[in-house]
Amino acid sequence: RAWGIRIDESLFLGGLNKSEFLRAYGADVFFDDQRLHCDSASEHVPTGHVPHGIANR
Repeated sequence: RAWGIRIDESLFLGGLNKSEFLRAYGADVFFDDQRLHCDSASEHVPTGHVPHGIANR
């Protein structure tokens, strides 16, 4: 909020392919805790890896 940025939507896709959905949806940014999802999503949208969660233990 200090940067003047507000997140107005969040979507949880479960096991769906993130890359194709993000491209079709026209997402502005994508965050995920799994590198595999980040790698494929980064082809279509700015992506940030979240280094927390079960996959990162």
